[in-house]
Amino acid sequence: MLTDVTSRETGRLLRLAIPVIFTSVGNMLMGLVDTMVVGQYSSLALAGVAAGNSIFWTVAMIGIGFLGAMDPIVAQSHGAREPKQALQCLATALQQAVVYSLIATPIMLFMASHLLWTGAAPDVAAAAEPFLRTMAYGLLPLMIFQVLQRYWQGMEIALPFTLIMVLSNVINYFFAVAFVQGRWGFEAMGAEGAAWATFVVRIVSVSAAVGYTLWLWRRRPYYRPDFARLRPLLKSIHRDMHRRIFKLGLPSSVQMGLEVCAFSLTTLMIARLGAEMLTTHQIVLNIASFAFMFPLGLSGATATRVGYHMGRKDRPQALRTSWIAIILGTLMMASSALILFAIPNQLLRLFTQDTAVITLGVSIIFLCALFQIFDGIQVVSAGALRGLGDTKTALYTNLLAHWGIGLPIGFALCFWFDKGLWGLWVGLALGLFFTAVFNTYAILRKRLT
Repeated sequence: MLTDVTSRETGRLLRLAIPVIFTSVGNMLMGLVDTMVVGQYSSLALAGVAAGNSIFWTVAMIGIGFLGAMDPIVAQSHGAREPKQALQCLATALQQAVVYSLIATPIMLFMASHLLWTGAAPDVAAAAEPFLRTMAYGLLPLMIFQVLQRYWQGMEIALPFTLIMVLSNVINYFFAVAFVQGRWGFEAMGAEGAAWATFVVRIVSVSAAVGYTLWLWRRRPYYRPDFARLRPLLKSIHRDMHRRIFKLGLPSSVQMGLEVCAFSLTTLMIARLGAEMLTTHQIVLNIASFAFMFPLGLSGATATRVGYHMGRKDRPQALRTSWIAIILGTLMMASSALILFAIPNQLLRLFTQDTAVITLGVSIIFLCALFQIFDGIQVVSAGALRGLGDTKTALYTNLLAHWGIGLPIGFALCFWFDKGLWGLWVGLALGLFFTAVFNTYAILRKRLT
């Protein structure tokens, strides 16, 4: 009987996870395509993209982290058959997304004009400034898209957003080639062209998401809101829901911001070592990030399914789903590790033909392969904790693992023991390892209590 329950839950988890995974992969694929296109244009332009992205995604992920509160709220509302509460969460999250974007966009514009303060080389800062400035304008559509995606994901509807991401990737490729390399009559803009291609895609994606939302509300009675009630929801301030999202979202936001900041700070430190080191780091980071999208998608599905069971007051099944997801994440990333071990040169040559970059990159890719399983476990377990309504544990474990252990060791190896880029990546790997251990232990304790 237990085996049948586990098998059914695994099936439901995978049916939700697969489109969510492909959406995450599609989102990352746009960045990979940009990196490939810019890398073929020039190493300096790619270094500018790396420096600009390190700042943009740190700021963006803090806002997206707040939206992590939607996962347990919407999923638990769905499990409890209370769509009105989920709708209130949607309206409140949209308000917060707009406010955050209006605050964060000017901050990024200011940072774009003062990149030399980070210690980046002048040529890297010059390449990164127009890229970051243009990326900043796309923050608002990105945030609105994330809100809508999380809302429907919490309702266990994910496939339409996968299709939107497929369309976005096709559009992004053509615009990236046109704007970066100057094809089909367009002027070559280098790094800035990649940002403009991304901006176009952000507008298309959010327009498609809004269109799908309106269409489904008209077609499905269960999801259909009372539009006379929806407009006041968007205009009014629902203090209880704001407090609830803030209480759950703040730890998630800080946790995500700290994790991204750990990688971004490493990138900015590498910018001090020159364009070649930064280019190698950016390529390897893109490869590792692409692999990370698979467990990240599984993490989102896990939060939804665990939250669904919590909404139905079935805590044992919620914990069982958590462990099923962790096992799936482990198997997923074991496969990723084998691929990285087997074909590192071929992966690097997708981005560059620079022999020095490829030689250095191979040693870093081997480190990536070693921490793949732990990277998968830490993000899936964080999703399970979020579904359980616990967003604080992931914050504490991330703070201790990355900032208390990994980063200090990585910086010491790089700058005190002259291990360079390799030393910084050892620190990142240690941070992921300890995050995985601490998160898994936290879920084990919940099962025992």
